Amino acid sequence: MNDRMRIRLLILRVLVLSLLVTLGARLWVLQILDGERYRRVAETNRVREVVTPATRGMIVDDQGQPLVRNRTSLVISVNRSTIDRQSDKGRAVLDRLATVIGTPRADIEQRIRFCSATVKAPCWNGSPYQPVPVAKDVSSAQALAVIEHPDRFPGVSADLQAVREYPNGSLAAHELGYLAPVSQDQLDDQGGEKGYHLNSLIGVSGLEYTYDDALRGADGVERLEVDRFGRVAGTASTTDPVSGDHLVLNLDLDVQRAAEQALGKTLESLGGGARAASAVVLNVRTGGVVALASLPTYNPSVFVGGISQKDYSALSDPANGTPLLSRAYQGSAAAGSTFKVVSTAVAMQQMGAKGDEKFDCAPTLQVGDQIFHNFDGSSAGPITLHQSLVISCDVIFDKFAYDAWVADGGLRNGRGPYPEPKEYFVHMAEAMGFGSRTGIDLPGETSGAVVDRADAKKIWEELKESYCRRAQNGYPEEPDPVKAERYRKYAAEACVDGYLYNAGAAVQFSIGQGQYLSVSPLQLATAYAAIANGGTIYQPTLAKATISPDGKRTKLIEPTVTGHLPVSPEILAYIRGGLQGVTTEAGGTASGVFADWPSDLVPVGGKTGTAEVEGKGDTSWFASFAPANDPQFVVVVSIPESGTGAEYAAPVAKEIYKALYGVGQPAALPGGVPPADLPELGRDGSFGGGAGTTAGPAPSAQGAAGQGTVVQGAVVQGAVAPGVAGPEAAAPGAVLPALWPASGPAAHSGTGPAAATSAAGGAGRSPP
Repeated sequence: MNDRMRIRLLILRVLVLSLLVTLGARLWVLQILDGERYRRVAETNRVREVVTPATRGMIVDDQGQPLVRNRTSLVISVNRSTIDRQSDKGRAVLDRLATVIGTPRADIEQRIRFCSATVKAPCWNGSPYQPVPVAKDVSSAQALAVIEHPDRFPGVSADLQAVREYPNGSLAAHELGYLAPVSQDQLDDQGGEKGYHLNSLIGVSGLEYTYDDALRGADGVERLEVDRFGRVAGTASTTDPVSGDHLVLNLDLDVQRAAEQALGKTLESLGGGARAASAVVLNVRTGGVVALASLPTYNPSVFVGGISQKDYSALSDPANGTPLLSRAYQGSAAAGSTFKVVSTAVAMQQMGAKGDEKFDCAPTLQVGDQIFHNFDGSSAGPITLHQSLVISCDVIFDKFAYDAWVADGGLRNGRGPYPEPKEYFVHMAEAMGFGSRTGIDLPGETSGAVVDRADAKKIWEELKESYCRRAQNGYPEEPDPVKAERYRKYAAEACVDGYLYNAGAAVQFSIGQGQYLSVSPLQLATAYAAIANGGTIYQPTLAKATISPDGKRTKLIEPTVTGHLPVSPEILAYIRGGLQGVTTEAGGTASGVFADWPSDLVPVGGKTGTAEVEGKGDTSWFASFAPANDPQFVVVVSIPESGTGAEYAAPVAKEIYKALYGVGQPAALPGGVPPADLPELGRDGSFGGGAGTTAGPAPSAQGAAGQGTVVQGAVVQGAVAPGVAGPEAAAPGAVLPALWPASGPAAHSGTGPAAATSAAGGAGRSPP
């Protein structure tokens, strides 16, 4: 053997030895280092999970009336692992089943096929060993046809299952939310942490989303051992489902119904188009949300069992008013004269104004080349800030804002340097919660906007290129040439010096107008609640407590204080006095609306507001609290594209107060106080609810929503809630007497322009 052969053999031996070492090392990694992981993988390959969904907890109002509950439904299901073993893959069984339930076999096959990257809904996203529901709410006869003939329907079962139910239809839909199957991303990211399984139903909106962990409970899991052919060989383990907790709310069903009905009647009186409106009722002493209404609305039941793309598109369509959007906490707009409480606080707390000092309510105020005027150019002469709130004098607040702007350096476009601007009005607005989320226990809340000098410059820097392009090219899409030219001039000015915080913007800000302020009804209600309770800002909260399924464990959701107003108690009391004068004193902008209100028993303090919107109708506002001498509730109403605050929003608020305190009808909250105790959970698993527990859906009005077949919840004019007496009825349980008979003046209906004619005509001031 020559040397060359020896070298070759040596190399071969080294290669063989290296391979053996590599193989040994790999075997050590597989069996020793990663052995436990691969054992788990092998276990997974021979074990399949069958999930039994836990019973989801109910959602009830403050008195135990059900808002969301579960009902039993006869459901027919198909077990793929059984029918696939048939010689024809179950086609004959599915043909017979199609005849029983009245559904084409092709549709059934689509529902029971497995979802994948290429197979989209309808399909099954759950375990292949779990029966797939193919028909819900079947009749007893259909169920018996399956149960009594197992030989004809192998792999087909009929049983009772829990289905989510919304007994009040569209009432409080935005707050309650709805369920949807868990997505693959959610399953991958949170499946282990939250106990999600394939085809789990989870909350994706409203309270169903926020409190999903508590409501959902824990699903039961049966782990089945299967052989290499996928046949069940035995049961490895079984975990029983654990029912979810029940959720008790601060929200009151009857107050919510009254708010939605009053809004619905007013929208119907306005007529035409996809109109919107919202109302908020808060407990000023805790921040509890007693009602949160927004129209148009929708019926959450459309999501039960899955919603079609057509229906979802209709609910998201602006042409229908975007019913999925709640204007109460997800929409924002200029607040109009309701913002004058902020300006009054600035004038007195930071600019030295006195309560008995008089200021000139002149018809106009000239700032540079701009002239600002009161409503209809009216004048009241020298008046106090109290009177200025009562009659809503713009010019007085305009002057305070202008003086503060000058003190801050005006345009600040000289050489400088300038001291840090005090920006009293902006900072007071922020201190009252504007420009930031309130923290309500609902997803998707808007923060609104409060724009200061620095923000204005940032916005200009982002939009400068657009301004300059518009200044050159104009607005060819605007059909009105006058408007188009006006917009072009605005753009030309903004292109050059849009970064300057001009006097006009500061003046408009002080009376709740202009582009630098946008608030949601909920933010405004939270600020007024703080003024009413003496300065404490509470986080608005819908949920009051969770209660375990057996009623033995209760977890209270305590009120949360998020801040305090930087305003003295004496000034807050002065502001409250001025707001009470709005509804009771001569010339008060809401005195006509509340002329027949029992102010000696339940005095109401409030402020009307009318926000002007470029190219659209005015937004009607009314922010209020009652009783004015010992506040318990705040009521805020906003109705875009309607008219003045006294014409539309104030009458709606009055209707809500009538329901709260029982004026001409049973009181929703006897004694005008929210329930102190939680409702009791009975042995049968239901709560003891009062009148309205079984009330049906609120009737819908197509005019309020634009598409009555999809958008439900606006109330037909003249309708009376089930179980609630109308004004003409004797009102058993009412805390206040009926104030007028059924044959009384039409203006006493409390909604629409007729109810407030005297207020609008008599005030003669800024838009009320």
